[in-house]
Amino acid sequence: MTPRQRVIAALERKKPDRVPIDLGGNQTGIHVLAYKRVLAQLGIHEEKTVLSHFTQQLARPCEALLERFNVDTRWIRPLGHYVPYDHQQPQHERGFVGCFDQFNVFWGQDERKPPDEILYYDPVIHPLADAKTVQDVERHDWPDGKDRSVFTGLKKVARRLHEETPYAVCSTAIGNTFETCTFLFGLVKAMKLVLTNPALLDAAMHRLLEYWKDYNTTYLDEVGAYIDVACFNGDLAGQDGPLVNPAFYEKHVKPVDALLVKHIKSLVPRIKLNYHTCGSVPAFIPHLADVGFDSVNPVQVSARDMEPSSLKQRFGNIVAFWGGLCNPQGTLPFGTPGQVQAEVKRNVQAFKSGGGFIAANVHNITAEVPAANIVAMFDALIENAAY
Repeated sequence: MTPRQRVIAALERKKPDRVPIDLGGNQTGIHVLAYKRVLAQLGIHEEKTVLSHFTQQLARPCEALLERFNVDTRWIRPLGHYVPYDHQQPQHERGFVGCFDQFNVFWGQDERKPPDEILYYDPVIHPLADAKTVQDVERHDWPDGKDRSVFTGLKKVARRLHEETPYAVCSTAIGNTFETCTFLFGLVKAMKLVLTNPALLDAAMHRLLEYWKDYNTTYLDEVGAYIDVACFNGDLAGQDGPLVNPAFYEKHVKPVDALLVKHIKSLVPRIKLNYHTCGSVPAFIPHLADVGFDSVNPVQVSARDMEPSSLKQRFGNIVAFWGGLCNPQGTLPFGTPGQVQAEVKRNVQAFKSGGGFIAANVHNITAEVPAANIVAMFDALIENAAY
């Protein structure tokens, strides 16, 4: 199989020739500091290190590393997201250093912190923090999803990957509704609104729906012919369970996401959709499959009720699993290479049965992870990937 065929087969819950491997998305990436150590360990030289995601400080993996790890995916994102690592120019705002996103959320850290101690940026300024009415939400400066300028040059990149390489072309987020509300209002206020004033969340999510529908109409007109998989973001759970009652999700969030998925599928019917939510998510998996998502990511095996064999037995017939390689909170950063290899082998054996598994690190590889453990993770995966 080609890498593209391998990924599509897994997303259709069919058994490919081997488990497809992913590295390089906005939730399957690698922190730049860990990345540079891996390159040094493997003796791979790179002329210029480039960030693919500024706020998470993710490196754009070079082709040599992707080939070394047998990666089947290649990721695209608007070209303006790429920032040379040595020439970052963050903004200063209200005592923070960082940057604004398209929704006017400021992602930052305390500007007094030394730059070399900033490992990533958090949402720290929330433009709807003081909103009290639906009218306040409506008056927010919502971005224009029809702005084609943000995609300048992207069609050429996507076409080349599609026509000149065998890899599955994957797109970073083309949708994010509920989680974006936690950035707009702030997490604490958003959680309070779930109970006290869900109408404000409904108003924000419907404005986000309008934006993402326009965004996808524009974006997929540019690159829809060339991409195989696109991703949604929408954290619904924490370490120990749902962030919101699943009944709230079913009533308020699911219909919005279903409308967006329907719109995307009307534009590119063949596209596969991956949904990213961290944490303990079994309560949501049937809903995500019902909406039309082909896979769930990152499969946080360290969270409650996320044991690989159990997940596969309960949900492997309705959704593919994307991620799930190694505990990112314990084994990967703090274990030995041998412990990493043993856990990867167990997890791969559990998830790959019958197909329906794309292997990747559980969320982004963080800055402190030793290079030897990263190499051990991918080498163990390659060794156990065959069916």
